[in-house]
Amino acid sequence: MNTTETTENQTKEVQAKIEREVEFLKQLHQAAQMGRDTLEHVNNNIGPGELRTAVEKDIFDYSDVCAQITRKLEERGEEPKSVGKIARTMASMMINFKINDETPESEVAKMIIDGTTKGVTESVSKLSEFADIDNDVLNIGYRLLWVEQKNIDEMRRFLHN
Repeated sequence: MNTTETTENQTKEVQAKIEREVEFLKQLHQAAQMGRDTLEHVNNNIGPGELRTAVEKDIFDYSDVCAQITRKLEERGEEPKSVGKIARTMASMMINFKINDETPESEVAKMIIDGTTKGVTESVSKLSEFADIDNDVLNIGYRLLWVEQKNIDEMRRFLHN
């Protein structure tokens, strides 16, 4: 193998690695965006109180992860991929149907825990699938997983009702 072939192979490997990182980041962004958008919609359907304060903190954490992912994608000349309109609409309809000012906090917390648990499962799967990418990028996935787990832990205190 000559020097040109070696350089071409190395360039292809680097490009393939970047493409995997971008794919991971785009999928991660969709998950974080869905978590944030869903919690924002829940927040708009519940009254003031401790639950609302907790949900607002979680929204901030998801927004922070989205911003980190966006920066990493921009460094690679890419843009985040938004959650599909159908998925957003279905989530909104479900929230509107199940949550209003009269819904007990415990029921809202259960729904948030259920949704976030699905997010945790998805995040763990993505972290496993993309375990070969750069640790700096992978760590954002672990950050999202931490936010999701923290969200579940926070919601548990509202299950007493």
